[in-house]
Amino acid sequence: MIAINGLGRHNSIPDQHQPDLAAELRSLSGKVYRRTDHFIQLAIIGAHKAAAGHELVPQTAIYMTSGQGNISVFDRICDQRHVRKELPRPVDFINLLSNSAGFYVAGHLGLKGKNLFVSHQHFPVQMALLAVQNDMQLGREQAALIGGVDEWIPRQDLAHTLLGLDQTTVLGEGSNWLLVGKRGKKALAHLAVTPRILDLRQLQQLLATVEPGTSLAFGKRLTAAEIATIMALTKGCPRYCYEEACGYYETLPLYVLTRFLAAEKGRLLHIDVSEERYMLMQVSTQD
Repeated sequence: MIAINGLGRHNSIPDQHQPDLAAELRSLSGKVYRRTDHFIQLAIIGAHKAAAGHELVPQTAIYMTSGQGNISVFDRICDQRHVRKELPRPVDFINLLSNSAGFYVAGHLGLKGKNLFVSHQHFPVQMALLAVQNDMQLGREQAALIGGVDEWIPRQDLAHTLLGLDQTTVLGEGSNWLLVGKRGKKALAHLAVTPRILDLRQLQQLLATVEPGTSLAFGKRLTAAEIATIMALTKGCPRYCYEEACGYYETLPLYVLTRFLAAEKGRLLHIDVSEERYMLMQVSTQD
């Protein structure tokens, strides 16, 4: 397990337009960055909240992930290049690399450590957390900020298609971050990610070992039937409900963890699925 020492949560369900984050970033940090876009501002806001009140050592690493990356700037460049037949604007071209957001987060917080953008088609949050967990266990990193950032896409029909979701699914956006370090007694909680992808039989075997009283949270891609089956296998474990407070975005599992830790005590087991394969991660506020 690794220690969670701080957390930051930014979650919203936009209506017709992306929220204007410049004013919020200014009021939160007193800073404005001229060459940033919505995706980068979103990343900075979440990371700033997680770091607030903590003295970060300069070598604190950054691990960032996203389900789609900076879709808005990608859409603008496609329009500039293929519709207008123009060269991309220099700032858009630079920000097209999603790890530009990590660069701005590091500059905002004065960090000089490792800066990684982790991409994974099925489990972006879990794979990013595994990267942190492995580096901590191997002694490569002493402290890290891990964040998941996904922006709301104005073209909702395109967004649902890209995500493979029904057109009625409500979409949101978020920037959710954890400040983590080596296991410690003063930590807010401790985190462990099961380091393998499970089939249904393996999932059922692991669920049989879950300690009673552990709260269960489910990724939004699990069906009602799957959830009912799991709940039947884990009697004595209440369901943790978060779904009404957020729309769907790919890095939502980090929102679930930060929301639970901000208001609850005890253990939470998060179960996620992609193409009939499952991943588990657990946080606990108990030693």
